[in-house]
Amino acid sequence: MHGRRLTWLVGGIGLIACGVAGVIRGSVLGAPATGAVLTLIADVLWAGAILLLAFGVNREGSVVARKPLGVVASAVVALWPATHTLVNLLAGPYDLQQADDWQLWGYVSMVLPLVVGLIAAMSIARTGVVPAPWNWAPLGVLGIQSVTWLVPQLIGAASPGTLLEMPGLVTGLGSIGFLASTLGLGIPAVVLANRSRARTVPVFPSSTSD
Repeated sequence: MHGRRLTWLVGGIGLIACGVAGVIRGSVLGAPATGAVLTLIADVLWAGAILLLAFGVNREGSVVARKPLGVVASAVVALWPATHTLVNLLAGPYDLQQADDWQLWGYVSMVLPLVVGLIAAMSIARTGVVPAPWNWAPLGVLGIQSVTWLVPQLIGAASPGTLLEMPGLVTGLGSIGFLASTLGLGIPAVVLANRSRARTVPVFPSSTSD
């Protein structure tokens, strides 16, 4: 039980720290260099937290019980944001001559996180390591992220002008999805870790004198 508590506590704190870094990043939009650094910090915190939760300090702490499919899917979920950030940073400005490549990258960026996220979330839900109803939380977060991405797409397709008149909509919805996946998962992980600790505290009967 100690390994599970340590895994969930450190992993939860990592997710919360990632959320805080993202909030700070949103307040320095006028400083691209600072924003890029904060983005990488958030990506590293996210990757470390998700990998820890997937592998666990020991098998007992792994939220997917170290089952291969769940571990692989979780690892992709963990490393994808950093990969996406680095590709965008290293690729430089948009080049019309590489339009096809960018379009393919855009499709991959949409489909891959959704597919591996669904696999990882279902692995957590079905493994049963995380107590109910919290084992369904990752699937709920994935649903929130899908909605926050889909709504602007539908509005833009139906009325592009309306979307342009609401510049804060995409940013606001993106923030909701980001905070759901960081604070929304990190805080319950810390709470569950503390519950695990409470259950393992031995209770000794008070001694009585004859």
